[in-house]
Amino acid sequence: MSNRFECTVQESVASGVQTVTLENALLRVRILTGKGADIYELIYKPLDIDFLLKTNNGLAAFERRNLAKRRLTHYSELFTGGWQDCLPHRAKYLELDITQDTGGIAATVPWKYEILPAADSASVRCFVQLQDIPFLIEKTFTVKQGDPQLYIDQRILNTGTAPVQFSWTQHAAFGGQFLDEHVSIEFPDCVAFHARHYDSSYKNDFSRFEEPPERIALPDGTCRNLREVLPRGTNEHIFTVLKHIREPWAKLINRHKKVGVQLHWELDAFPFIRYWSYNADEMYTVGIEPSNDAFANFDHSLQHGTYRELKPEQQYGTRYGCTLFETD
Repeated sequence: MSNRFECTVQESVASGVQTVTLENALLRVRILTGKGADIYELIYKPLDIDFLLKTNNGLAAFERRNLAKRRLTHYSELFTGGWQDCLPHRAKYLELDITQDTGGIAATVPWKYEILPAADSASVRCFVQLQDIPFLIEKTFTVKQGDPQLYIDQRILNTGTAPVQFSWTQHAAFGGQFLDEHVSIEFPDCVAFHARHYDSSYKNDFSRFEEPPERIALPDGTCRNLREVLPRGTNEHIFTVLKHIREPWAKLINRHKKVGVQLHWELDAFPFIRYWSYNADEMYTVGIEPSNDAFANFDHSLQHGTYRELKPEQQYGTRYGCTLFETD
């Protein structure tokens, strides 16, 4: 396939959800503008491989749900897989607390969008004004001619009357045709932090909750290497946070299919990786989630400074994305 394939943008509706698909010779990226601006498909066209998880729910779960009239209660309600923008993941604004049970508001509502014309690229600018938290969010997705990279530029503006303290996570779940036991996971040197086991009584001794990522202890006493993926059906669930990362990237490579994906972001925006895997009959996935939060409890995040604050009329912008590639 020639890399000179023209970049295209296609609008469509699936199960009542508005979608926009960006495409070049190498990539097909389907964005659910009608639901959180989720990335629903991330396809490497030369091998026709979709890298992202699809759950049994599928988009059909939204056929009887008008998100403009009744948004989701949190980002993972009616979870379809793919890549959600959990913004805010957790937050405090005036007397309002956004918790795990109500978090990821940006992924629960429809976004507006406009297609940006260009000669050698395809772009869509998505934007939304959240209601509970006063964030005006804008993100632009772009694919360029002959380039296997998806570019995402994002800006957040606090339109409220008081500061917002918030955590922010890119909830990217890999699976589908791509994921199997031949996948290896690469990331910079770091430590694995058991955020759900953290006890603030030991706030000055994090080493109690940290382990090498190549050898973390599971509840059943076994040890696991986070850089490896086990075969489907091993009935395993892992959650941990990778800390002390000095370079903002992570790769998943399927050595058997000779294809991989690299996530890249700015360290100022996301200094941690929230790593999770779910391996069961109903779901088989690995989540690699750039985040600004190392904790499972937002009070701990506030105590240790793993959050961002935006004052009224203050904005923050960053760029991130991913690259698909073939290996030898």
